[in-house]
Amino acid sequence: MAQGSNSRGGKPPRRGVGATPPSGVDQAFELWLNRGLHQLYDAVAKEPLPDELLKLIEQDKTAPRE
Repeated sequence: MAQGSNSRGGKPPRRGVGATPPSGVDQAFELWLNRGLHQLYDAVAKEPLPDELLKLIEQDKTAPRE
């Protein structure tokens, strides 16, 4: 096996339906990562979207598609 690859041919681990449950170390890392990301970005994610951005989104929704 090449250096840096894994049993899935270098692909990241599967997540969601059908994925194998993470090991204890993986769970601890996931918890640490989720908490850290929430600390950094929750305040930003809770901010209201600017009116101009909402207008652009609405325009895109109603735009004809090819």
